[in-house]
Amino acid sequence: MTRYLLDTNIISDAIKPTPSRALADWMAAQVDETLYTSALTIAEIAGGILTMPAGRKRQSLESWFEGQKGPLALFEGRILAFDTNASLAWACVVAEGFAMGRPRSGFDAMIAAIAVANDCVVVTNNERHFQGLPVINPMTGAV
Repeated sequence: MTRYLLDTNIISDAIKPTPSRALADWMAAQVDETLYTSALTIAEIAGGILTMPAGRKRQSLESWFEGQKGPLALFEGRILAFDTNASLAWACVVAEGFAMGRPRSGFDAMIAAIAVANDCVVVTNNERHFQGLPVINPMTGAV
């Protein structure tokens, strides 16, 4: 069974008041146990919330993040770490990016390495950031 690592932009779109219809359809067709996210995506989401100005929107997002519909609860047991295997995969991912003439950003390279180390397909709306890896963009149908 294929394992999917959801990139930050996928989770961000999925929680919008009106998410992408194509993404919603794709997510509905998946088995929850095949959907993973990374500790880095959790960090990006938490950091994004914490850098927002105080107010109703930030408070709403904080409640969502910490609640039963937030990523910590939804992905419990399926949040993948940047561990030793991922660090070794990171070296290859970075080297491949340079060899293709497309160096990857730090976070994208780490998310890609987590996917490689855990045999996951990256699910993202930024396919070019993960060029050379197994990628699905359910928002455009790109594979």
